[in-house]
Amino acid sequence: MLVNALRQPRVLVLDEAQRLPGPALEFLRGLWDHPDTDTALVLAGAGSERALRRVPALASRVLTWELVPRLGPREVATVMAAFHPLWGNVTADDVAWVDEHVGHGNFRTWAKLTSHLTAEIYGKSRAVVDRRLLERACARLMGPL
Repeated sequence: MLVNALRQPRVLVLDEAQRLPGPALEFLRGLWDHPDTDTALVLAGAGSERALRRVPALASRVLTWELVPRLGPREVATVMAAFHPLWGNVTADDVAWVDEHVGHGNFRTWAKLTSHLTAEIYGKSRAVVDRRLLERACARLMGPL
């Protein structure tokens, strides 16, 4: 079923790839090599390169290794607005405040915060993401500020 789904050009992204056991990595190599698939694999996660090196047949197919650094302070607002529309209506000052206090340019932290905020405003018409709401959501991640 998976081979059939990957017949069309696709990008298959697996986060936390460092946690995949050897047999799963061998399976991915098989998908990569299968003549009927047209797939790019993106394996992400701290330590993924070490896990992949345990399966030399898959590691030898890596085109490039990329280190994704933290977002810089000037990048955060743009990236987050592209990530989720909720951030498009948050003031630049509030985005900078969140990044300084809890985000620290870490996309995973920002994704968690986005999840908390969307849960908080779910079902509320005209919900505004203001400093008070941001403080509550940040507190859920880091404790009271």
